[in-house]
Amino acid sequence: MLLRNVFTKQIRDLRWPTFWVSLGMGGMTGYFALLFPTYAKIVDLNSILDKMGPAAKLMGASLGDASTLVGFLHIELFSMILPALMVVLAAGIASGFTAGEESRGTIDVLLSYPISRRRLILEKTAAVVIACVVSAAAVWVFALAGAAASSSALPWDKLAEALVMLVLLGLAFGSIALTISAAFGNRGAAIGVAVGTMVVMYLVDALAQIVDGLGMLRPLSLFRYYMGNDPLRNGMSVADAAVLAAVAVAFLFAALIAFDRRDLAA
Repeated sequence: MLLRNVFTKQIRDLRWPTFWVSLGMGGMTGYFALLFPTYAKIVDLNSILDKMGPAAKLMGASLGDASTLVGFLHIELFSMILPALMVVLAAGIASGFTAGEESRGTIDVLLSYPISRRRLILEKTAAVVIACVVSAAAVWVFALAGAAASSSALPWDKLAEALVMLVLLGLAFGSIALTISAAFGNRGAAIGVAVGTMVVMYLVDALAQIVDGLGMLRPLSLFRYYMGNDPLRNGMSVADAAVLAAVAVAFLFAALIAFDRRDLAA
């Protein structure tokens, strides 16, 4: 049966990938929250980080007290692992919105329906937003369940705000992948540029906290806005969230223009 719109079809196509990614991200976070009290008794993580000195900042250990679940989750998951998974999810989906359809030869079929190119992009983008939000919601549920089971303190509101920042980070890099895909029709390049940019920005943000000369470059990294205010502890910074949202919207707008102007027959 023909689906009513692109958004509905995209949601259907993404239901299982989203389910498995959500289960993986959520289950991992819940496991770490459940494991924390036992791990804290065995290992003095603060002492280890102190011995590592500035090098600890390269693994995202610049904020928080590792003897608390909040600090533990920040260092172990929220600094790099969860952002990397969210970016790969968003960029992987977004890169296939145009380039994937072109490589499969289905883009002409889609555009033969009474739907504009811009609407195609917008409805598919709405689907990736849903996928990212569902994944973040799974992390929230599993993390709180693990914290409750281990009798560890984990503020539900601060966790939610940190996950909002995580979603915005993923959407920002996802929009970068979408722009490359829409402009050049190359899915591999779209994913590569998005993930490569993420790695470079992470290193810039980490090294800028160690090397004084790199401090001026830190505002160029999206990771500065993602976790710079330590939302797990202090709550979300509206200004930082606005920067991430603005980047996502700007690249989405660029993707709309690029795809609208491309000659798909070339």
